[in-house]
Amino acid sequence: MIYLYLILLVQYTLAVQYTFDTSNDSFINLRNHLNNKGTSGPRSNFDGTGSYFMCDNNKEDITVGTINYQLTATSQTKFDNVVSLGQIIPLPAHHVGGMYLLGAVNHGPLTADLVIVYADGSQTVTTLNIPDWQVKHTDQITRLDIHSCPLNTGYHGHLFSVPLLVNPALPLSHLLLPYTNPIGSFLPSLHIFSIATLPPVADLKVVAAKGTREWVSESKPYQIITVIVQNTSPAWISDAYVSVTASLLKTKYRGHIKRLAPGHHVTVQVAVSTIQKKRESRRVSVVVEDAEGTSMCEPTVMEQVEIGLEDYKDTPESLGKHTVPSWFQSARFGIFIHWGVYSMPSWAPVGSEYAEWYWWNYNRKYSSTYYYHRSFYGPDIEYDDFIRIWTPTQFDPNVWLNLVESSGAKYFVFTAKHHDGISLFNTKVNDRSSVKMNPYRDFVKELLDTAKESFPDLKRGIYCNYHDSSINWNGPPTNPYTGRQTKYTGAPAVNSFVNDVQVPQILELIQDYSPDIMWCDIGGINNSTAWQSKFLNTAKQSGQQVVMNDRCGNSVSDFATVEYQGINHVPERFYESTRGIDPHSFGFNHQTKPDQYATTSSLLRELVSTISKGGNFLLNIGPEGTGAIPQVMVDRLLEIGQWIEQNHEAVFDTVPYWVTSSDFHELRQPLHFMQSKDGKSFYVFSLEKPVGQRLVIKSTVPLHPDAKISLLSKSEALNWRVFSNGRLIVDVPDHVVEMEKALWVFKIEAP
Repeated sequence: MIYLYLILLVQYTLAVQYTFDTSNDSFINLRNHLNNKGTSGPRSNFDGTGSYFMCDNNKEDITVGTINYQLTATSQTKFDNVVSLGQIIPLPAHHVGGMYLLGAVNHGPLTADLVIVYADGSQTVTTLNIPDWQVKHTDQITRLDIHSCPLNTGYHGHLFSVPLLVNPALPLSHLLLPYTNPIGSFLPSLHIFSIATLPPVADLKVVAAKGTREWVSESKPYQIITVIVQNTSPAWISDAYVSVTASLLKTKYRGHIKRLAPGHHVTVQVAVSTIQKKRESRRVSVVVEDAEGTSMCEPTVMEQVEIGLEDYKDTPESLGKHTVPSWFQSARFGIFIHWGVYSMPSWAPVGSEYAEWYWWNYNRKYSSTYYYHRSFYGPDIEYDDFIRIWTPTQFDPNVWLNLVESSGAKYFVFTAKHHDGISLFNTKVNDRSSVKMNPYRDFVKELLDTAKESFPDLKRGIYCNYHDSSINWNGPPTNPYTGRQTKYTGAPAVNSFVNDVQVPQILELIQDYSPDIMWCDIGGINNSTAWQSKFLNTAKQSGQQVVMNDRCGNSVSDFATVEYQGINHVPERFYESTRGIDPHSFGFNHQTKPDQYATTSSLLRELVSTISKGGNFLLNIGPEGTGAIPQVMVDRLLEIGQWIEQNHEAVFDTVPYWVTSSDFHELRQPLHFMQSKDGKSFYVFSLEKPVGQRLVIKSTVPLHPDAKISLLSKSEALNWRVFSNGRLIVDVPDHVVEMEKALWVFKIEAP
């Protein structure tokens, strides 16, 4: 063992001797660790399939934002990047104010911990969440800066500029790379092309600026520019104000950073006024000042910042530039409502099928629903027979929306039409609607009008289910038991379902109901660009900022959706996780027993897990056919609302922690993190009751020496201390623990 230790010590000493490039200590020399060829040249093979970047091989550096990376890539070099396999990378034995990694991941995405070790043995850990190198929707990736290059395959690949957490007050020792996967395994592998450092000056560093498609509106719209600022100082920064200027452009509202910890960065929004309408890339100057107007860093010139709020064109390229509005990113929690004719039979095998898909399910021969329908209703009862007996006597928009508001949700999404083709709105496309058939009511109008008038703070969403030829809906329906053609009430045959039904009905919903959210489902065959530009441009003209999901069938969307499943990584762009209180179904399932519904505690865990990874949580309720909401669903929403009321500041006025979303290092104490937008407060969500009268946080969090730590629902200051190994221990007396029952939120506040 001693012999092995001596060998490792000699190897490490030699690595230290030959790794540093003393001529330029802004870069970490990786030459002795290179093991892959990712750019064009002999034996290039980035991902194990022969694919590689076709960047300009004569470049010796790449600048991403304001971070300059030194490259070893030339067409003649044998290797140009490091595949991360647990290597130890020695670092210069001095202080740095920041550290950035230029990397890419094949067969991604990848989540892995990268460790920086300091001379005193302490560590900071950054959880890397890097998308695949050929990820789509790069215009909507906001947490990482990107450098894109063509590939030898004809597609495009992307290098990502990834910030690493450093402590500017401590001299460095070495870097511990994560063990990912070797090339050829066809599993995620991290490639590192360069590592750059920033000097530890008593200053701020402007890292990036991006012109969004978002605006704040008064007499006219003011475009939002997002600016990323890093604290390279070993001291906390207070009250920094960010402005953006250029010719014919000035700042209307400055971005405000209340507090920023050493080595940390924050994204602020700056609203600018410009007469420019056509969207063009401009050179702008970013200025950071204190409250007295004294500069806190040199004015930073940023190239290629897109300025302008021109209308969208009917092309995926133009539509793909749309920016997810801030209100949606801050909303965090919404309520999905599945209700329609399918709420009458309301049956599915619990936990395995969707009750709202009753029509489709019983048409599948020998399915559980097929047998149930035959035994309970008989083979002669058709799905459309449920239309005439639908009696929604307890549908009350005020009752529904009052419950949504009481739950703490900031928006709702209502099913305007599901797979059965029955519109719950006044469509002129056909007569298959609740307006022209029983019960002769426009439910979408009643609900959205009530929301506008009585619940103005709730954003309004509309769900519309698309038709998909891949599941054999072409032609008239037939009785699954007799094979005879049956009725499809109110809907005559059409030549093109997409252009004669799908697109016109979406346009009706946009024009007549003005939703904030268009929530498509199924996708499949579509002509979505025919309505998407109309949706965005019409909303802009009325001062409304809207959003659409990724199930509209084409490549255009603002956010991704995840259904009834958790995720273990931070997605590359904004997303929404959706599920029902029911264990599987969205529509009401009368088979589900009260004890089979999700508990309040489990739903709150999903909410917190989702928002800590940068998403929204859309929780579904399925009213009964009468319009009554089952009591178990009412109870869950009211209990969630009570918890949110006590902890709202940690949920809604926060952003995910850029270093890591969670800390599962302490046994039986899973934690999630959020941080206030202005940097002043940090929130720790404990999914389990703190044991042993203490909370143990092993991840590095922004902790001011004079910070106050308390349970958010109680202002009592708690004692805390940091051990030499970096663990933060918070004393939590029993009387504090007992103040919560479902989930505990602790606030760390800088003075």
